Amino acid sequence: MKKLLHLQLLPLLSGVQNFSLHLLAGLNPEEYEIHVASQPGGPLVQEVQRRGYTYHPLSQLRHPISWRDIPAFWQILRLCKREGFDIVHTNSSKPGLLGRIAARLAGVPLIIHSSHGTPFQQGQFRALYLFYMGMEWVGGLFGDYIAFVNHSDRLNYIRWRLIPKRKAVTVYNALPDVEIEKLTAPPRSIDKDAEILIGSTLRFSTQKNIVEVILAACEACAQQPRLRFVFVGEGEHYALCRSIVSAKKMNERILLPGWDSNVSQWLAKMDVFLLYSRWEALPFSIIEANYSGLPVVGSAIESIMELVNDEVGWVVPLDDRQALVKTLVSLPQDPAQIREKAEKAARRIRELRNYKEMVEGYLELYRSVK
Repeated sequence: MKKLLHLQLLPLLSGVQNFSLHLLAGLNPEEYEIHVASQPGGPLVQEVQRRGYTYHPLSQLRHPISWRDIPAFWQILRLCKREGFDIVHTNSSKPGLLGRIAARLAGVPLIIHSSHGTPFQQGQFRALYLFYMGMEWVGGLFGDYIAFVNHSDRLNYIRWRLIPKRKAVTVYNALPDVEIEKLTAPPRSIDKDAEILIGSTLRFSTQKNIVEVILAACEACAQQPRLRFVFVGEGEHYALCRSIVSAKKMNERILLPGWDSNVSQWLAKMDVFLLYSRWEALPFSIIEANYSGLPVVGSAIESIMELVNDEVGWVVPLDDRQALVKTLVSLPQDPAQIREKAEKAARRIRELRNYKEMVEGYLELYRSVK
């Protein structure tokens, strides 16, 4: 039996954490002894323990770069030495860097990192951009493979020489059948003069561009009385977004209910899904929305455009609020188009994403352990 550690940063149940849970559910428990480590104190911990996996709290692990990264590194190193893992699989940028270095120093035979988006992004100060790029290069030196969840990031890393081609693979995110069954909803019936509910399930973070989205939603509501919005989630910009909605007197039309792990019940209420992120890897939220029969309004970034095109949704240029507002305002005017794109999106996602292929992709890497 192989001893496997999945290393996460935050103890949430958002896209990155659900990726681990979906993958681990597909592994043979007689072949793998599963361990999960993260910052303690969140719903991920309860879910890991409910499934019977071994959980390890990393009390020093934090999201922003800080002096705590040093004791966090030593915590991970001690954990790897104590447990003698055969495989360490890291997720997210900070655990990816600290975890890969610690695992290599601890003598872990196989080290895999899943890239759920790059830490260096357009709009950052150049020094910070180059620093993050350098850290990704360093992390690549200590790992055996990076599994990218889209083609564009893999090709970019190879082109920028952040990782040799032999270490780079693409394994697309997918959902297990039990999750798909929860999401499947009957086709929406949208009357000609009915209100349109546009929504999202997301973290209220800079990455998700949530402040810009809220401002656009307020403008769209002011122009189109048949629009309503719901944004399900929490995060560092949640209080600011609530203040904006309140200041614009849009509390009745733009709902911010907080986080709810029962995503399917919210998706079933929506007519259109919205994800206008600044950067993404391959968002589970869009996959979930498509399985629920929702067309998507997405930002024109490479990873989102691997899932969203003009046949199954609407692609809007990033940093163009007026284009986003115009798209949102136009939606109630053509409910037939919404239905058509919804049907195509539900069919297409079943053609693009396959859970068994995702699990087999990682098993091929796991079985390479010596």
